[in-house]
Amino acid sequence: MKILITDIFLRKTFDVVNILLQHYKKEDLLFLTDNLSLFTKLKCQLFYNSNNFFLLRKDDNFNADLSRIAANFEDEKLIFPPIEEDTIIAFYNYLNCEKNNKNIKYLLPEKNNFVLSRNKELLNLFCEKNEIPCPKLISKTNFNNNNFKFPIIVKPKEGSGSKGIIYIDNKQQLYSYSIDFNKSLVQERLPNPKNVEGGFYLCENGKILSFYSHKRIRTYPEKGGVTVFSEATNNEKIKLAGEKVIKQLNWNGLLMIEFIYDERDEKYKLIEINPRMWGSILLSEKCGANFIQNYIELTKGNPLKNYYFSKSYIRWIFPYDVLYFFKNTSNPLQFFKKDKDTCYINFSYTCFTKSLAFLLLSYFNFSKILQLFKK
Repeated sequence: MKILITDIFLRKTFDVVNILLQHYKKEDLLFLTDNLSLFTKLKCQLFYNSNNFFLLRKDDNFNADLSRIAANFEDEKLIFPPIEEDTIIAFYNYLNCEKNNKNIKYLLPEKNNFVLSRNKELLNLFCEKNEIPCPKLISKTNFNNNNFKFPIIVKPKEGSGSKGIIYIDNKQQLYSYSIDFNKSLVQERLPNPKNVEGGFYLCENGKILSFYSHKRIRTYPEKGGVTVFSEATNNEKIKLAGEKVIKQLNWNGLLMIEFIYDERDEKYKLIEINPRMWGSILLSEKCGANFIQNYIELTKGNPLKNYYFSKSYIRWIFPYDVLYFFKNTSNPLQFFKKDKDTCYINFSYTCFTKSLAFLLLSYFNFSKILQLFKK
């Protein structure tokens, strides 16, 4: 067996690899990169202590490159974990064209359901059609006719996280923005927007095999920012809220669904789906769900490993919790105190020197520093 590691320099991929190395040998991992420059090879060796890297270009060469890798390991099962959406789309296209490479194994939904899940407008319409609670969609016609109530929220149709989201509270604020309905959608803004909870699911043929949830404790920036501190929970209502979505989409593999609890009608309302591994994937290992190992084992045709739930937390210390600390100064010894029940993005399950090297070479460039200062 070999595990295909794509998008190798993303921060979540660094965590995924460190989790995999808790359960599998280093030699089981194949690192796929879109160039084989000396700098890329050095970074791969520094971060992952591996020379098992292969060319997988994200262009018209994708199919040929992946077929070559499959042919090199024709006597092995090659496991494809769903790390990043653009790569998954390229993989779907590969499956449609290259039908002879039977040694690549995966757990994914049908392509049309994957595409639907990552398009917020299509997802909103799907939820309304299937009576799945969600924010009300404001059509272009209703928007132009002022047939809606403030506050509203404007989101990019594709993409995840807080990037590109606009919060509009009144008509005066609306004049400051030009909304492109081809690229964005407009929804009612639910009350208590900080009450975001995530449901995390490992599924097979529309059935939930394993589940956990988490609740935000802190975000940065505090309004509409990324989650920097969360608590693992086992919220049965969130599990049930996701069950209907998963059944309707006949989902296979990993899935994250974000909900906001609307106190007006006491319902969890679906706001977004991440149809691949998520940024807080470390928490699945810490809380005992072991999603990554179980994905690999299921793909191999093996039963799930034993599941247990352990109270645990996850923190994104650098850079966002550090920025939060400087904006909300407190006792540093207390704020940064290490906790045995907490896992730390880009630090847990590896050594400090590798974490430091990864952070230095990933964050310390001009464009990313500029982004941090803007936040």
